[in-house]
Amino acid sequence: MTDRSPFGTRLLRLLAHRLSAAPMKADEVVAAFARDSGLPESGLSGLLAGTQPSAEILRTLAVALGIPAADMFVLASLPVPADLASAWPTKPWNVGTIVEKAAGMAPAQIARLDELVRSLPVQARTTPSPPDVYPDGSGAVVSRLMMNRNIPPYQAKVLYFVGGGPLVSYSTVGQLGTGKVTLTPRYVTAFAHLLGYRPGDLAAITGVGPALEDQPRHRSAAQIAALAWNARHLTSDQIDHVLASTG
Repeated sequence: MTDRSPFGTRLLRLLAHRLSAAPMKADEVVAAFARDSGLPESGLSGLLAGTQPSAEILRTLAVALGIPAADMFVLASLPVPADLASAWPTKPWNVGTIVEKAAGMAPAQIARLDELVRSLPVQARTTPSPPDVYPDGSGAVVSRLMMNRNIPPYQAKVLYFVGGGPLVSYSTVGQLGTGKVTLTPRYVTAFAHLLGYRPGDLAAITGVGPALEDQPRHRSAAQIAALAWNARHLTSDQIDHVLASTG
C-alpha cells in the first residue's frame, strides 16, 4: 500500500453522487458536505487529497454518512478494529449459510429468524480479523464488505438469489477480490442489495457503474441484508443453533 490513501477518491465519488446529479468540483463537494455534516472543511480536504484517515474520523464519518463504522475501515483499506469486526472466519458455519436459508423464506419467517439472531449474546472477538491478500481495488472492497458480514467473498449463490448477480461459479466470484475477474455494474448492484447499500452509493464508492436500478432482486433483499448484518458477530455454534431452528 502506498502512503496515499484510496479513501479520499472513494469518499469524493460518494459525496458527489449524493450531493448532486450534476458534476461538482472537489472544493464544492467538500464545502457542501462540511455544511451539511458539521465536519471541518480543512480535515475533509486533507482526506480527499489522500491523507490516511484516523480511526476517530472514520467513526465520525460513519455517523454523518449513515454507513456502518466497521465498513468505513474497509472503504479506507484499513484493518477493522476488534471491537467492530465480524466473527469472520467461522467454520463450518457462516452468515452466508443463514442468508441462503433466508432466501427461501417468507418475510414473516425472516423476521422471526432475525429476532432469534438478535436475541443471542454477542461474543466480542479478542483478536483482529486475519488479513487478506487482496490487492487494493474495487473487487477487494466488495469482497471485504462481504467478510465484514462473515459471508465468504466467493458466495456466488447468495449473490444470485438475493441481489440478482450473474449465475457463475464460486471460484469466479472469489476472484473478484484478486482482480482476476472484472467487477461489473451487475456485480456491484447485486452486492449492494446483499450488503444493504443503495446501488448508486456502492457504484460511486467502487467507481464501477452505473448501478442497474431495474436489476431483479429478492423481494426481501433489504430484510435479508439487515439479517446478515445482525448475524455478523455470531460464532459457528450460534449459527448452528440458528440453522437448527429453521428445521
